[in-house]
Amino acid sequence: MTNKKCNPFEKGKLDLMLINPSTDFKKDKRIIDSLKVNKEVPRQMAAQIGIGYLLSSAKKAGLKAEFIDMVAYETSVNNLLEHIREKEPSVIGFSSFTVQVKSAGSIANRIKERFPYIKIGLGGPHATAMPKETLKEFKGFDFAVLGEGEKILPQLFNVRLSEIKGVVTRGKEDCSFDRIQNLDELSFPSWEKFDLSRYPGADPHFTNQELIMSTSRGCPNNCVFCARPYGKNRINRSIDSVIGEIERNIKDFGCEAINFCDETFTADMKYSEELFDELIRRGLNKKIRWSCETRVDTATPELFKQMKNAGCYYIFFGFESAEDNMLKRAGKGFTSEKIKESIGWAKEAEIVCAGSFILGLPGETEETAKKSINLAKELDIYSTTFPIAVPFPGTIMRKMAQKNAFGLKILSNNWDDYGKQDSGVMDSDTLSINRLRELQKDAYNYNPKKEFPTHLLTKIRG
Repeated sequence: MTNKKCNPFEKGKLDLMLINPSTDFKKDKRIIDSLKVNKEVPRQMAAQIGIGYLLSSAKKAGLKAEFIDMVAYETSVNNLLEHIREKEPSVIGFSSFTVQVKSAGSIANRIKERFPYIKIGLGGPHATAMPKETLKEFKGFDFAVLGEGEKILPQLFNVRLSEIKGVVTRGKEDCSFDRIQNLDELSFPSWEKFDLSRYPGADPHFTNQELIMSTSRGCPNNCVFCARPYGKNRINRSIDSVIGEIERNIKDFGCEAINFCDETFTADMKYSEELFDELIRRGLNKKIRWSCETRVDTATPELFKQMKNAGCYYIFFGFESAEDNMLKRAGKGFTSEKIKESIGWAKEAEIVCAGSFILGLPGETEETAKKSINLAKELDIYSTTFPIAVPFPGTIMRKMAQKNAFGLKILSNNWDDYGKQDSGVMDSDTLSINRLRELQKDAYNYNPKKEFPTHLLTKIRG
């Protein structure tokens, strides 16, 4: 078995350094801790699968690369700068969500001031949604990588940046990029490059090691609050590839839990049934347990039972609203009755359920918000979150707010404020941001944290 602990600061000159940015890792760790349902149960602290794939792509291309997670590895900006001085990477790449992009830009500026010869790029959803604007706002970045970076990454070292499709530089007009059509061509994520002991898990798995996996890319749904960075066309990996990765994770990393991070895990129910059958046939359902995120309209009672038999212990659902008209405007395509029905089926299958209702979606009123809060109480599931709607770049909702549709108004473009639990960047004519925050507080008070039902966990038998 590969040693789960690694030194993130190995000696020797680098081709590539990838960075998860933080200007204050202590503050960012406190934010992560605040998202726990129970203090003793880890949540939302998982190794990044996108970085894992990029590291495997670099390895395949013969590049020397490493990853510095400034939050998990508790790395200050000054310590990072000293490490860069020692390693002298040719290229530095940041990956960030919108709420991280100012931190990434600030650190990139510091690096560029001290090491002007190093090329610095940014990838991730924010860069993909607004690459030209990002390069204009943050002078420390030399380029932005759009969409999937695995096939782009090796080209950074032998092709002029402005000539690479999917890479945007200052003055370049073409912002198009290609999707990877055969996901089986990608090597499995290079978890050996991570100190996995620093990542207790994304979901409450109650095992020694959880790893992140994806069986597909792309989401066919139309949620107005989602940017869909991989596009609408869903591309599945082969079942053999997924099974091969699970077996590798068990053998090489002592993996006992999988978090499937697909945008809608069971969107292709036929594919899902085949995958679950194979997990059971290979006996992998006895060696691991797994969690996922999906929608209430992409499952049946039979599928939930099959999921349980295949090792599923936990599902996160995006409910978003209890009001049918709100659900329609949000692009969800299901009803509140479907929410109740589906959660009932999942509970009957003895799967732990969690979910979210977004407050402040288009058309939200005091009445509709309270209706969601009450439905959360009625569902009586392990964990319900109540994020406030955020008009992320690249989303339909941002365009709606820019046009003042449903009275929506963008209050700020300070990306630091674009966190979903403490957002103050959008309100409407019907609900002020202050009232939304009050309703959010009421929602959490009315739906208190629960103990995890560990009796529903099937014992792992390695």
